[in-house]
Amino acid sequence: MGSALLICGATVLGGDGWQQCEIRIADGRVAEIGAALAREGAQALDAAGLRVAPGLVDLHLHGAADGMFEDGDAASARRILAVLPRLGTTALLATIGALPAEALRRAVEVAAAAMAWRDGARVLGIHLEGPFLNPARGGAQRPDALRAPSIEEIDDLQRRAGGAIRLVTLAPELPGALALIAALRRRGVYTSLGHSEASADVVDAAVAAGATHVTHLFNAMSGLHHRAPGLAAAGLTQDALFVELIADGAHVDRRMVDVVWRCKPAGRVLLISDGVAGLGEAGDRLQLFGAECVVSDAVRRVSDGCLVGGCAPLATAIRRIARWCPKVPPADIIRAASESPAQSLGLDAGRIAVGDVADLVLLDADLTLRRVSCRGRVLDPVGIAGMAK
Repeated sequence: MGSALLICGATVLGGDGWQQCEIRIADGRVAEIGAALAREGAQALDAAGLRVAPGLVDLHLHGAADGMFEDGDAASARRILAVLPRLGTTALLATIGALPAEALRRAVEVAAAAMAWRDGARVLGIHLEGPFLNPARGGAQRPDALRAPSIEEIDDLQRRAGGAIRLVTLAPELPGALALIAALRRRGVYTSLGHSEASADVVDAAVAAGATHVTHLFNAMSGLHHRAPGLAAAGLTQDALFVELIADGAHVDRRMVDVVWRCKPAGRVLLISDGVAGLGEAGDRLQLFGAECVVSDAVRRVSDGCLVGGCAPLATAIRRIARWCPKVPPADIIRAASESPAQSLGLDAGRIAVGDVADLVLLDADLTLRRVSCRGRVLDPVGIAGMAK
């Protein structure tokens, strides 16, 4: 990684909140944290006026840079991981939507192999968003790839992935789903509820079986109703559940974002991008999940406007929420995109501590991304359509 780097003059987000200190980075890791560290043998990075926070952790990201993890292609995966750090995302779960069996096996094998790569954002594991989803709430998922819950299929995929599958999104109302949740729990795999028409009672049963997360809250699920509380209501009111939130202003109205922050306990909101290959310019067209899509406020299917995924990274979500919810402390917002996602799955990321990989973001006073340290390598951010919003 070259000579040591000393980040000085910044306000650093640690476990106890913000503090003035310096960070020495050596060999790609945080070597020392403290006041007035020795300058000898280190290149100084003046971060006066900036905030230093953990690198952002995205648990639900399908792709970027014209690539998707669903492609099952190593070159595509490398493009994704190369661009993400310049957007502030330094670690992620490679997220794979519903695919036919053979294509899913290939995608899982490639994503698992990426965990060993030494460049770009770190793949911390795999998130299977399907294929055990309710077709009535499939959204942009491929209808021909949805199927009944099967622990045999998961076991085969996990074997191919070398244990890399950390999170599985499924619809708990499907026959056999509750038994699968319990089986996944015994295997140390987390379950998220999504693409579902589950009643609140079914959600209760799923939580009792071991479910811990809700996938992109409000989207592709039974919503809020005063006589029939569904998955969205259960996600808001069950303190034990972590909820994913896409804060792009398209998937969830800003007023509902405020509701989420008011309802959920500290650490239970997880910001995600649901990013797809369309991290590009507004108006760009691309093929996703078997359909022609266009980049706009999100990525939408051309035929019917159905939301297919996000087109803005986590760094943009942080700025938006700070603007939409001014009563929420900035540290809590940043943690929702770093520490909280990592802790929710027991992942080694999302914090600043001696010995950890030096994944950091440097933000200015209004939380705009200014610099990024990915594995100790300092990068300038790149601009995309969604970054400025």
